[in-house]
Amino acid sequence: MLRKTLGVGVVLALTALGGACATRQEIRGQEVSGLDRKLSTFAYIEQGDIVTLIVDTRAARDKDGRPYMPLEIAVANHGLRKLALTLESFTLLDTQGNRYPAASPRELLEGYEMLDFDRNLAELEGITFNRFAAMARYPSNFSPTRTVTVGGSNIVRDLVGLPRHGYIIDFIYFPAPLTGIRDQQFELFVDSPDLTDPVFVKFEVR
Repeated sequence: MLRKTLGVGVVLALTALGGACATRQEIRGQEVSGLDRKLSTFAYIEQGDIVTLIVDTRAARDKDGRPYMPLEIAVANHGLRKLALTLESFTLLDTQGNRYPAASPRELLEGYEMLDFDRNLAELEGITFNRFAAMARYPSNFSPTRTVTVGGSNIVRDLVGLPRHGYIIDFIYFPAPLTGIRDQQFELFVDSPDLTDPVFVKFEVR
């Protein structure tokens, strides 16, 4: 099982993409390029019997030259009694084998000015509305904002305990990849003590 032991903001050059310990399962409609199936122009999905992982790249498209890369994500728990998620659950892998841990709230507040702007580019709520219609959405706020929307909160949640048939939609940030962002391929891994193997989705920022 992939375990995250990296410090926040640290980038380690590890093995190439083929060295990942999880085995990719075929998905009907998966594209010839090896990327996971697309739900929309910017959203990719890895759907399993236990967990579904969706990543949306709309907010990341214009972030070359910025210190952090934003990803809108959705995680749905189909088969576990509980799925515990923290920032350390998320790791980004680039095509050179570099792994990036999720950025901390303090790093983002001190070094990134587009937290609120990125939220304006969110689209997964509309995309997943029908897909998760029979499920319950749970509060999640892994990354901070500088303003509070009506009925919302800017309080960061360090831990989300996601019950069976529950899902979250959130933003996760990673240090700017060494490969650059636009026209690059990545894998987003989600790991948890509740998972036998990590879940991952392979996507491209276009």
